[in-house]
Amino acid sequence: MSRSYTKVRPKAHHVYLVEGVMELFAVSRNTVSNWVRQGLRPSDSAQPYVFRDAELIRFHKVRQAMRTGLARGFFHCMRCKEAVVPQLSELAIAEEKPKVFRARARCPDCGAALSKLLGETECTMFRTCLATNTSLDSIVEEIVVDPACIGKYRPDPDEEISRNDRLLLQWLGHAGRYDPKTVTAHLASIRAFEAFVEGKSFATLTVQDAENWRSTMIATEGGGLSRGTLRHRASHLRLFFGWLGKQTGYRNLAALEACFDLPRRFQAKAIPQPRAWPEMDEAVAMLKAMPADTLIDQRARAIFAFAFLTGFRADALITVRLRHIDLKGRKAIHDGKEMRTKNGKSFVVHWFPRTEAFATVVEDWVAQVTNMGLRPNDALFPEIRMLQQAAAPERRQAIEPMQSISAVTDAFRLASRGATQDYSPHSARHTLAHLGDQLCRTGEQRKAWSLNLGHSSEAITWAHYGKISDTRRDEVFEAFDEEAPATSTEAELMLAYHEHRLTRGTIEFDLAEELVERRKAERRNKRAAR
Repeated sequence: MSRSYTKVRPKAHHVYLVEGVMELFAVSRNTVSNWVRQGLRPSDSAQPYVFRDAELIRFHKVRQAMRTGLARGFFHCMRCKEAVVPQLSELAIAEEKPKVFRARARCPDCGAALSKLLGETECTMFRTCLATNTSLDSIVEEIVVDPACIGKYRPDPDEEISRNDRLLLQWLGHAGRYDPKTVTAHLASIRAFEAFVEGKSFATLTVQDAENWRSTMIATEGGGLSRGTLRHRASHLRLFFGWLGKQTGYRNLAALEACFDLPRRFQAKAIPQPRAWPEMDEAVAMLKAMPADTLIDQRARAIFAFAFLTGFRADALITVRLRHIDLKGRKAIHDGKEMRTKNGKSFVVHWFPRTEAFATVVEDWVAQVTNMGLRPNDALFPEIRMLQQAAAPERRQAIEPMQSISAVTDAFRLASRGATQDYSPHSARHTLAHLGDQLCRTGEQRKAWSLNLGHSSEAITWAHYGKISDTRRDEVFEAFDEEAPATSTEAELMLAYHEHRLTRGTIEFDLAEELVERRKAERRNKRAAR
């Protein structure tokens, strides 16, 4: 099994204990100890070790670079695909032919056999280590690369990589209540401030340090940051130092919190830019134009369709499992416990009206992946490799959702190729919100529509209209299907048709006539049903 770590990505700006490194790279404690022997630098010399993300990345980049040119003392493990230093007890040297020596050993990480042709100098060094029972670490050449550091700050080799990593590790425990993306954003702000003070220990900060940061940000208009980003960074720092000032040993920093308040002019919000989103008819046309030749294309069509059918955000959409879908009930479960949802919200989503074309594509995809072997606990939109192996043994583990939303982004990029502009995955929610503005006629309908989107920004709707039960919301959405309400544009067309303001033979006339005849047929069917 390959043990290459090129696809492992430590979280930006984070700090890891040894246990965190073990979980991230799926290795043992001994392997982490070997990495430290081979050049992985803890943030400081205290125990237990802590490591920052940049140092983990640096160390593995160095090991990867040694695949082609190994330094003295290193072997290349074919299984791990990494440069390693074996234990002396596993080393043996043999002379294959005159002046040609080969060293054999075992990988300290995975136990695989290692082999390396030795030059005369390295062979002499190895034999000296064997004769004196000295670790091979004594001959490993020093790796000359920039260590993990803060901004432009370059610590001396004997200095700690960061004086504040243990403090940030403690803060991460406090920040566990936040969404992971929020934690990363806060850490980015803290690290940027740490770079500003040139790696200074937070324990020795003064009010002047915080005021210097604020003065610099004001003088440089954020140093290239937008005002919105600067506001967020100031808010993050205010919250962090507010927390820090309450911790034992840091109460002298309580005054720093107020130093990150920005002038009022930085609180002024810019004029919001109009968001790009397609009309529902355009979205349907985009769906029909999407290719369906390969399994990747078919998955992209289903992802695009599901976004308009349910209004799920990208993270929630990519983590949907097959059992979250109820095709007969025309519903989907937005499960805050199992899916990556905003604020952990859980609710049931009904298929939105006017999305029949999207529903057909989703239904076809569910049937297709079920035939390929997907089970209720499997991801609805898995990696293609996992989907192709879905029909494997009955006792296989559930296929997990993908970790990133790249498949969702790619699906919308593919759908936008023939459109007037590129649309983001979130544009589907704007399209559905606009459709709701056109279709909803009563406050109750608007409330049900808002709940179906799980849209917290619909605060006005929630405030002006009373609570609506799940049963009543079900009835409202059944009425959408039965009554097929007209949009404001359709209503105007039908009115113009009855007032003879349309010219026969035009597109508007034909569309209005079709709408009128459809309404007449619906009324006849209702009377017949009674």
